[in-house]
Amino acid sequence: MGAPDGSSNKEIIHRIGTFFILVGLGLMAFFIISESTRQTDLEYFCWSGILLILGFIFRGQFRRTAPPSGRFSIIKRLTPKSKQDQGKKK
Repeated sequence: MGAPDGSSNKEIIHRIGTFFILVGLGLMAFFIISESTRQTDLEYFCWSGILLILGFIFRGQFRRTAPPSGRFSIIKRLTPKSKQDQGKKK
């Protein structure tokens, strides 16, 4: 059963993973800023590492398949096919 807007639980987990990655990158930036001011706060580094790992784990659970965009379809039609590809079509 999905959410009312048609998204599934896996897609929600994927979005939560993206959120964790963004927050982890922000905390990493705070750590770098605190390091440059010589008032190092390792909590930023630890929490950013934890959130980045969780974010990548959550995002890895669900992979969206992107439909082909067709941007280079004209070039693909104009390029000559290899002999192996031509033999498979017959």
